[in-house]
Amino acid sequence: MKRQKKVWGERWLIRQDSTHATSLLILKKGYRCSWHVHQTKWNLFVVIEGRVGIVTADGETVLGPGEEFTIGPNEFHEFRVYTDGMMIEEMYVEYDDEDIDRTKLGGPLDKKDRKIK
Repeated sequence: MKRQKKVWGERWLIRQDSTHATSLLILKKGYRCSWHVHQTKWNLFVVIEGRVGIVTADGETVLGPGEEFTIGPNEFHEFRVYTDGMMIEEMYVEYDDEDIDRTKLGGPLDKKDRKIK
């Protein structure tokens, strides 16, 4: 596990691959993370203990233990820590069946394409 000190506490990176990352956030009362946005990633926050506010352009949602909040790509946000606590953060890219740009339809091979090289 990779440990990162942050102004608002610590991030313990548990697992990361090309599509998602899972972290345990150790939170310090009276701090916030930066106001930021992700281009393609989703954030899922799940509070383990403490009180955390998730702020978006729509306002603030305060969460307690067992509660969760999801933020989509291109949505500015921050979290605010109201009591010491812990939170799981899942960052992931959403799978999309329509994520394809076809330039030529499939079908039978043309005679010229059937030649094995």
